[in-house]
Amino acid sequence: MVTKLRTFKRTGVFEFFVIRLTAVFQALYFLVISFYWFQVEPVNFSDLTALFDNILFRIWTFLILVSISYHAMSGMLNIAHDYLTSRLLGNVSGFVKNSFLALCWIQVLGSITVGILLIVS
Repeated sequence: MVTKLRTFKRTGVFEFFVIRLTAVFQALYFLVISFYWFQVEPVNFSDLTALFDNILFRIWTFLILVSISYHAMSGMLNIAHDYLTSRLLGNVSGFVKNSFLALCWIQVLGSITVGILLIVS
């Protein structure tokens, strides 16, 4: 298992590891935001603006957005491959699966675009 992780091939073990790693990053980000929220009483627009004025925090937010998108897309791919099959949907399964995945990719690209705009602005 460790050998498969070190080769960085697109295996189930590597996918499992990356999903768990993105979940840890998301939890860490949530803890930092929650800690900030509880330290600054009451939170207002100027406080949040001051927090997001730091370019490192903006980049970290963008990386979390990419992490969430990767995490969500992996789940949607699993759903598409497991449940949108020809056995369950018949002849329309290919169209339904491709349409579903296209909508998922549009959402992912939209999220990443918003993240880039967040860094630039």
